[in-house]
Amino acid sequence: MSRNFFSLITLTAVLLGISGCAGYKIGETKPSVYSHIHKIYVPTFKNDTLEPRAAVLVTNSVIKEILQDGSYQIVSSKENADAELKGTIMDVERRQLRGSQTDTLKTTEMSLFIVVAWGLYDTASGTKLDYSEARDLNDANIDKTSNLRVMPGRVVGQTIQFVDPNFQLSERNALPVAAEDAARQLVGQLAEGL
Repeated sequence: MSRNFFSLITLTAVLLGISGCAGYKIGETKPSVYSHIHKIYVPTFKNDTLEPRAAVLVTNSVIKEILQDGSYQIVSSKENADAELKGTIMDVERRQLRGSQTDTLKTTEMSLFIVVAWGLYDTASGTKLDYSEARDLNDANIDKTSNLRVMPGRVVGQTIQFVDPNFQLSERNALPVAAEDAARQLVGQLAEGL
């Protein structure tokens, strides 16, 4: 009786241990369309906004995230790369999150969003791989970047910015945090197909 009971407990523990690892995958997690890509060249992203530092901040954050993820190797020239990662900063948007208790028109806390569209291009042929252009069209077939939806090929980094008397300082501190959030999402799409 005790031998059967011990066997049942052991079997239950093994099954629970196996089911606890059900979300893990052994080996590479890259999307299958990117399985042949090992080296990526990342030029400075294009900046379609009026934020002067946004392109460098986002590009550096993306490179840092790719290096931390380890799915791809970063190379310094397009000739040595299997693919080129191109990105465009489409919008930097601020929205009031909280107003002053005595004056609702006075902002005390803001949400800061960075909208980044990206694509991975084959260096030999120049064709875009997998993800189509990230566009969100309205009824008039006009591209709307103000819609802050994340979709394949487009990410939205965000952070909370506390507005203090030195607005430029709080802006300078918030922009890199939003850029890092956008980079994490971009690399998640690139490395894991999320």
